[in-house]
Amino acid sequence: MPKFGTVPPEVAVQSDLALLAPKFRAAVEATVRDMEAKGHKVRVFETLRMKERQAFIYGFGRDYDDGRGIVTKVQDHLASWHGYGLAADIVEDDRDPWTAPQSFWNDLGACSAAHGLSWGGDWAWKDLPHVQWGKCRKSPSDQSRRLIAAGGVEAVWRACSAL
Repeated sequence: MPKFGTVPPEVAVQSDLALLAPKFRAAVEATVRDMEAKGHKVRVFETLRMKERQAFIYGFGRDYDDGRGIVTKVQDHLASWHGYGLAADIVEDDRDPWTAPQSFWNDLGACSAAHGLSWGGDWAWKDLPHVQWGKCRKSPSDQSRRLIAAGGVEAVWRACSAL
């Protein structure tokens, strides 16, 4: 069994909805309202993810661990829609948000789909808290990376009809 290094200091999480594409943000807010109407306590845990945060969470289960195991399969923040403001992680708002009952996750999948979002719970490698703009491909392409380099996130949002 490999020996893992010490977990580095936590890299701050962005949870500001203002960092999301406007139409995606509206869909996330509607999803949260629907979840609350079903009696769930909900929190948007993470929105836009920068390079440093992606590197930190990618290290879990590879370079270090505190029991979380592998957190993400994606090493580059621009290989996830989080890096473009087109994905968010929604969790139960309690002391242990990652262990919500399956009914919470099922409702999140249904509520997000009702607002045109794709849900990570439908993937082969389940990512239950993850929702993303449904008009995007499953993962960003080289074209998305070219667009963000040339015109920033708004160029990607425009291409994905999220403005």
